[in-house]
Amino acid sequence: MIDWQLFLTRWSRELMKTELAGRVEPPPESPDWLGFAPATEGDLMELEQRLGVILPPSYRAFLLTSNGWRRTTRFIDRIRPTQEVNWFRVENEQWVEVYSDSGSPLADEEYYDYGEDGAPDHRNGHMPSLLQISDVDDGVYLLNPEGVTPDGEWEAWFFANWVPGAKRYPSFAHLMLHEYRSFACLGGVKGADRGLPTLEAPGPDVPRVPAQRIRKKAAKAPSLESLIEQMRSPDERPRAKAVRTFFGKLKERPRAKRRPDLVQPLADLFYASRDVGVRCACVAALTELAENGPAPGPLYDALSDPDPEVVLQGIFAITYFPDPRVLEPLCRFIESRANVLFNESAMQALREMGDERAVPTLVNVLLDTRNSFDQSFCTAAIALAQCGSRGFDALVVALGHEDARVRLAAVVGLDTSGDPRAAAYLDRMEGDPDPSVRDRARVRVGNPWK
Repeated sequence: MIDWQLFLTRWSRELMKTELAGRVEPPPESPDWLGFAPATEGDLMELEQRLGVILPPSYRAFLLTSNGWRRTTRFIDRIRPTQEVNWFRVENEQWVEVYSDSGSPLADEEYYDYGEDGAPDHRNGHMPSLLQISDVDDGVYLLNPEGVTPDGEWEAWFFANWVPGAKRYPSFAHLMLHEYRSFACLGGVKGADRGLPTLEAPGPDVPRVPAQRIRKKAAKAPSLESLIEQMRSPDERPRAKAVRTFFGKLKERPRAKRRPDLVQPLADLFYASRDVGVRCACVAALTELAENGPAPGPLYDALSDPDPEVVLQGIFAITYFPDPRVLEPLCRFIESRANVLFNESAMQALREMGDERAVPTLVNVLLDTRNSFDQSFCTAAIALAQCGSRGFDALVVALGHEDARVRLAAVVGLDTSGDPRAAAYLDRMEGDPDPSVRDRARVRVGNPWK
């Protein structure tokens, strides 16, 4: 068994010496402790009654040491306190649905054979039962009440789309020990294996059974209608929880059923709410649920929202609800330089539109050599290449710029333009003084979007 106080103190001290210290929120009172006050037995009994199950021993012991935790690795921002633990299906219904369509066909003797790095894959029938114990960051920690050993330990997962899917461990303690080693390896911590506890992994012959239930009735995912009402709450905490859960139910427009009955309530909420997360949720939902045809007002007005997150949701909506009116707010957003990463999406939208009126904005990005985000140059040039003769002419002029980044981007733009006149200019740029420009001029990949 892990001495959680000792183990977590060590983890805290070592993490706070790495670059991850700047990503710890809220900042800890001491570098020796990234945790919180211990949970009480009453807290754990309340959680078990709410969930209807008996919690696994190693996870219980962790909570009795710290009721939640700040950052563990670069992939997990926060382990939740008892009052925020919930079933994965409640907040992430769409994620559960997608991964329930496939799963491992292995028999128990192979499926529960854990290596040092955990076991891959998952059983689709287990997806609806998973308990979410961390926030979703670049991954999420889950406990599986369908894979319980005789000592009461639940299987524990690190789950992420990029894995893809699950990395499974015999218990929460095994998962945390692996996560510490992962943090130490990526953070360059020396002597990370010295003094670590040794945990035996149960073999595949050890029987697995469902967790002991206190009550039979399982919690259901809330409806969209109820979540819309919860997002109207004047209290930030329930409102934020409703936003997370709402996003977890969205399926993206190609897979979603249309709900014209929700368009007006969502539009009203968008215009009434000062909460950025709520406005983002409304735009994302309207993008999925509105019928084909004219875009609901918030999808257009989102592009002029004061918060870049809301603007980004509006940019995503353009794919399904094209409208020539969006060009002006897109250009304003790009020119504001509010968020260079989101500008990439905005310029890609302008590329799809191919409207010559966007040329001045895109030229300003292409020629802004103060910009340290080099990708912007090529994104602007590729968009200019689709903006007719004005865009093509602007790229030709940029070939003579003193900054090699601008010239390189102009070469990329001309190559992707599909204009037969580009060949002669590319031939000329094969003699450019900069090797990266010369090499790219010789490649000639053409237009990948045709």
